[in-house]
Parts: sequence; C-alpha cells; structure tokens
Amino acid sequence: MDLGETAWNSTTSSKAKDVAQKIRGICGISSGPVHLDYVMASHHHLDHIGYAGNPNDTDDIGNGIYELLTPATEGGLGFTVGTLYDRDGGVWTDANGDADCDIGTSSNPAPEVDWHNAGTTSQTARRWNCWLYGPAGQADRAHIEGKVDQLTNTETWPTLDLGTGVTTTIVQVNGKDVMQADGTTPVSGDHTAATTPPSENDYSIALDIQYGVFSYVTAGDNDGEYDTSSFGYTYNDIESHIAEQVGATTVARANHHGSTHSSSSTYLNTLNPQVGVISCGNNSYGHPANRVLDAFRNVSADIYLTNNPCDDTDPTGAPIDYSGTFNNNGDIVLQTSGTGDSYDVTYDSGTNSYTTGNGSGGGSGGDPSQVKVNEFLMAPSTNQEWVELYNPTADDVDVSGHYIDDLAASGSSPQQIPSGTVIPAGGYWVMELGTAYLNNTGTEDVRFLEIVGEVETVYDSYTYSLSSSEYDQVFHRVGDGGSWCDTISSNVTQGTANPSTCP
Repeated sequence: MDLGETAWNSTTSSKAKDVAQKIRGICGISSGPVHLDYVMASHHHLDHIGYAGNPNDTDDIGNGIYELLTPATEGGLGFTVGTLYDRDGGVWTDANGDADCDIGTSSNPAPEVDWHNAGTTSQTARRWNCWLYGPAGQADRAHIEGKVDQLTNTETWPTLDLGTGVTTTIVQVNGKDVMQADGTTPVSGDHTAATTPPSENDYSIALDIQYGVFSYVTAGDNDGEYDTSSFGYTYNDIESHIAEQVGATTVARANHHGSTHSSSSTYLNTLNPQVGVISCGNNSYGHPANRVLDAFRNVSADIYLTNNPCDDTDPTGAPIDYSGTFNNNGDIVLQTSGTGDSYDVTYDSGTNSYTTGNGSGGGSGGDPSQVKVNEFLMAPSTNQEWVELYNPTADDVDVSGHYIDDLAASGSSPQQIPSGTVIPAGGYWVMELGTAYLNNTGTEDVRFLEIVGEVETVYDSYTYSLSSSEYDQVFHRVGDGGSWCDTISSNVTQGTANPSTCP
C-alpha cells in the first residue's frame, strides 16, 4: 500500500528501488522482479504513489509505483501485479481526439481527466490517471493492463484475500458518505472548480486488517477535523466515519504522517490502540504534531516512528516532544503469532512483545533505552554483587531479555534479565550477580544493553577504576538517574532512592 517518493524527478536513487529490494528480501531472492498479488494507492499524492512517466516525456521521468510495475524494457523494475487498487479520482477523456493521454504542464494542465471524486488536483494525479486509464496498448501499461480495480462509490468494495484467517476490509474511500463543514455538501464528487475544494487527502483509502483477535487500521492521509488551509483547500472529518466502522483496534497507523489535522482525540479514543505507528520522514510540516503524540499517549499506546526526529518544531512553534517513542530511523516490523493472540514489534533497538488487546490501549513495552544503571556493589563481604536499574519514565518498562554485562568482549559473560521483568514507572530493579562478576580492582564497566544476534546496543554504562578492594561500598548517581558520583560511597540504598549528594 503506497510507494511514495521525495521528489518528482528522483530516478537513479528512487524509493521504488529501495522498496523493491525490501520485497526481494522478504521473498528470499537477490534480484529481479516479483509478482505481487495486490498493490494499492491510498490517494494521489507524490509522497504516496510517486510520479508516473508519460509517453510524451522527453526526459527520464517515472518513479514510485509506476517504476515498480513498469516493464524493464520501458525503464521500470518489471514487477507484476494481480490487482492494482485505485480510488475513483477520475478517468482519461480524450479531449483533443488524438488518442493520446496528454498531461500538459503545471501552469497549463491538459483537460484530459474526467474528475469523479476530487478537490485539489496536481500533475501527479494527472500522470497517474494517464498511466492507469490511458490508451490501451501503451507499452508502459503492459503489467497493469486489465489489472486495475477502481473503487467507486456505487460498487460493493472487494475483500482482499491475504490468506487463511485474514480479513481485509476497505472501510472508506473517496470521502464516501461524509459531508463537508456545511453539513449538506458531500466530500465525494467533482469539486475541482470549487473556490476552496476538499484536500486530496480526504479521499484516501482506509483499511481494517484482522487476523484472529489482532487488528490493524491504516487510512492514508485522511483528516479528522473541519478547517480551511491557508493554501486554499479544506480539511474534512473523515476519521469519525472510519472510527464508526472499525471501533477498537490493536495497532493504528497515524493518518497523514502525524499531521495536527489528523489522528484526532475522538478517533484515537475510539480505536484505543495498544500501538501507534507514525510514518514520518524528515519534513518541514510539523509532523508529527505534539497534539498527535499526546493523543496516542493519552490512550497509553506505545509509539513507533520511522524517523526521529521527523521535524523539530510542531505547527504551534513548540519543540516536538519525542520522549518515550521507539525507533530512531528505519524499518518497523510487526509480526503476529500463528493465531494473532500476540505480536512482536521489531525496531532499530530491539523487539517489544505484546499480548493482543483490541481497544485496550496500554502498550506494555515501555522504552528500555531510557532505563539507567543507578547503583551497584562490586565487592560484598557477604552475600552477592548486584546492579540496580532505575526507570525514569512515566511508563512501566519491560526489560525482559536485555542484559547486564561488564567490559565488552572480555571478562564475564553477559547476564540476561529474566522473562517477565518489568520495572515500574519511577521504580527500581536489582540483579544479583554472584561473588566474582565485577572486578574489585582495576578498570571495569557496568553496562545495561540489548543483544540481538551478535550486535550489542548499549543503553547505559558506567566505568570505574579502583586500586584496592572497597568492601561493602557502592558507586551511585546523585539522586535517581542523576550524574554519577565518581567517589565510592558507604551509603548503600539498594532498591530505594539514591542519596541526593555525593560522599
């Protein structure tokens, strides 16, 4: 669903090439095209579908979904498709009778699209329409000829077959059954000549995917409020209609990249997801807005980002608060169990595991990367050595499967934290290490880390050096989570608040 680009003329380093390689990796092949059962375009914006080529182009143009599905002989990647789903924006009409789908220019667009459900328009949309609905036999259409299913408002929308036990329902497209702010004018229909037309975003396809008790909702760039943009188009509350259709869900993708006009509190309170995913790249639009991040936090959802930071400042001018979010950059992989009653979310720093709950909110993973090594005892005269971890966040943090270790690539083996270990918000957890784990003298590290395969990600560490054994004394921070005291201390506070001063 979607394959956007950052620029209309990116061809040598297009996102299409990146996504193609990801698909090959999933399918276990190193090169060449792949057959896809379904491809879906949520709506007709460059950052969702890319920029289609046209036979009248004199330059090398064509990326996004166009590049993916165009035959290699025509400069594409040669992937094939069973069905290409498109919203009903319009179709080609041969206005000048030349049997050729003309696009014109941005300043003088050709009148060769018969708009059906549209407000704002663009050359991106015109090119897309020419590719999908242009003259039969066009060489770059060979892999999609007869494969396009345009989702109209008069048909019963199809259910996608994604395998046994999976139900995929199209719950919204074309702004169907939603009125504009006046309460009487439909969002659907041709509004391209209106003074303030609806945004193209509000015609996006929305999907509800269910597998057992697990559910996932994604709805393109649909908006969740009524407002008018300074650029001369309107925002419309499509989200309320979607929320009525889907109700509670497990995972929700934020609409419109976390725009302040989308992912309304009403929408997220209805869906009440455990996990929210925000697909936002480096941008200057204030995505994701603090209001959206807070709306996810208010239902206790864990928040995963495809990029951090996406923007630095939200539309109010305030710095965007990314605290407690997961993933700094790259892929987010969500994988259910064989029955859908549990699922894992893998991101750049590890994996969080969840028991599926629809409408339960309360993502239970927390952010292990925020946990601090807070205090430790390396030379007990009796009992065991220990390391205390402190959770400075406002959420419980599951540290199951993470590790306590000493010097990297030397010394003792990493000690894995047992399954089911959750450090409460503002709380402590202590691991006992036996009697000969940490060095009494010399230089030593105490590390809290994630180990995936052979790759270590260190979340917190402290290095100390002692010339003689200091029995029954500790190193600790100033208060909980504060700066380290570099002086050994006899004020032992295992599992409780640290002293507010150093020795």
